[in-house]
This record gives sequence, structure tokens and C-alpha cells, in this order.
Amino acid sequence: MEDKLKKLRDSMTSTVLSDVTFDQNLERKIHERIEKRSFTSKKNLLGERLMYITAAAVLLFALFIGSAFVSPAMAKMAAKIPYLGQYFESENIGYVIHEKLKEEGYHINGVGASYQGKKEIFIDIQGDDQYFEKVKSEVESVAAEILKSRDYDAYSIKVDKYQERILSEEDKKFMEKQEKQAEQDEKILTAINEMREEYHLEGLGIDPNKKIIEIEVPDTVERTDEMKQKVQQIVSAHTNESYTIKIKKINIKKRDQDWRWGEILTIVGEDLMGKKVYKVTGLAYSVYPSPEIIFKTSLKSTDPDAKEHAEQLEKVIEDYLKTDEMKEMVKGDSYTITIRSKDKKKLN
Repeated sequence: MEDKLKKLRDSMTSTVLSDVTFDQNLERKIHERIEKRSFTSKKNLLGERLMYITAAAVLLFALFIGSAFVSPAMAKMAAKIPYLGQYFESENIGYVIHEKLKEEGYHINGVGASYQGKKEIFIDIQGDDQYFEKVKSEVESVAAEILKSRDYDAYSIKVDKYQERILSEEDKKFMEKQEKQAEQDEKILTAINEMREEYHLEGLGIDPNKKIIEIEVPDTVERTDEMKQKVQQIVSAHTNESYTIKIKKINIKKRDQDWRWGEILTIVGEDLMGKKVYKVTGLAYSVYPSPEIIFKTSLKSTDPDAKEHAEQLEKVIEDYLKTDEMKEMVKGDSYTITIRSKDKKKLN
């Protein structure tokens, strides 16, 4: 039944809302309160690696980034440079591990990353106890090799056997109720979505528990009362329940800027979170009033090398945002890079 409900919700996403753009929160804090173990690293080693980026990277980019063809050997050379390796390895590490294990034929239920207390890649294996014991070490080795290929030394690996949930009679009744609700939601959303072009709908959501339908439109749209009436008619045609209709006006340019900087932070954070040398434990961003990307570190503000580390880290990030690839995403926005200590002090 769980699979059936999942397929139903997937169908809703692909058939009902495939042409509707969903806004995200204008300020998302990613791992803001993450706690991390303190990693020790020699000060001079950090300085050498970061200086290698700022001094030698310019030459390397001049040699091959501008070329239409990059040989495997040169790509490997670039990948050894902290952070600039992201240029060639932009895919999420969890996705890469999942696809490799799938390609190798392992029965994997899921792969993910956890940052609660420590950075950990967790892998769930599907199968009986005998199969789990047979492939556990092999699966761990595959994941370890992928992490090693990116120099991601900040993660540990946890491999578990997937435990399928056994539904009680109460659970089954609840799932049946949820399935019926999902079918009703699908019909309502399908009908509302037909108004998309007429009213320039940008986002559409329904909360069946609170009985709220929220519609997002550009802040230039005027006919909101008329829109509410039509939506209410649609709801009444499908259910006797009363729903509150909320119309949210959004600034499209600001929304698009929010999406861009969310993606920028994801790309920037992939290497920074994966390598101990950067001491980055959390990421956050905001676009109000202007874009700001925030990097939380494991350093305390009282640590002797905290300020120097923050300055070097800011330089690494700044250099990367100025590459041709990232300039296309930044689009000339003025932005701020903020490096924070473990005790929430600004270090740069």
C-alpha cells in the first residue's frame, strides 16, 4: 500500500504539476545548527593548500579550463586542487554512490548523508540477513573508493540492513485514508492547474489537514478575488469540506534569484563539506535584502588561527564564484560571503 501511495503522489507531481513552478522559502538555513567534531590540521598545511588554490589555480585555468576538451589526466590534476575539483565533479556525492552501487548490481534501498553530530554517508541494503552479511563490506569499499577519489575525508560510512516497516491494522486504515485524500487532492489540483495560463499561476499547494489551498502568482496580477471564487467553485465540485484559499503574490525576479543562490550554495558546499581541511560544518543563505552565503565552521572565535582560516576560506570561495561557470549563475549580483565560528561569531 505504501508503494501504491508513493506511485500516486509521483503521478500527481508528473501529471498535475509538471508545468507549475514551485517557489521555495526565501531564506533557507541548511544545516545551520549542525554540530561537528573538531578536526585537527596543521596550520602550515592548510596555508599551503589554500595558497596553492589562489596562486597556481589561475595558471591551471589558463591552461585547460578555457579549452573545449579536457583530457582525463588534466581533469584528475584539477580535481586534486581543493574546491576547484568541483568544476569537474558537480554531482551530489550521495547520488554518485547510489548510482555506482546500482550499476554494480547491489540491492540498495537508499543512500543519504547525515550531518547531525558528524558527517556520515549512510547506505541501506535491501535483502535477507545472508545477503546483507555477504555484500556489506563490498558496499562499504565501493563508497569509500568514491569518497577517496574526491578527497572527501570528512565523512564516515554506515551500512545498515533495510528494515521494512510492518503495518498494523491501524496503520493500514490510516494509509487507506491518506490514499483517498491524495486522490481527491489530485483532482482538485488538476482542475486548478487548468487556470495556470489565465491567471499566471507560479505555485500551487494544498494542505489537506489544515484545509488550505495556497496559490502563488506574480505581484503584478490583479484579479485575485475572481481567482478565489473560481477555485472555491472547483473545491465545491469535488468535496463538501470547506477550504481556505490563500493567494500569495511573489516577486518573480527575487524568486528566481533565490533559486539561483540556493543552487550556487549547493555546488559550493559539496567540496567544502566533504573535506576536513576547510572545517566547514554548515551552510545557509538569504537573498534579502541582497544575496548572502554563510559558512559555519568548527573553529571557535577564540582559536588563534580562526581569523586567518576564515580569510583563506573566503578567498577560495570568492575565486570560485569568479570562474566563468559560476559567473553565469551569479549574473552580476552583489553578494556577501560570511564565515562563522562554532560559537556563531563572524570571523571575516
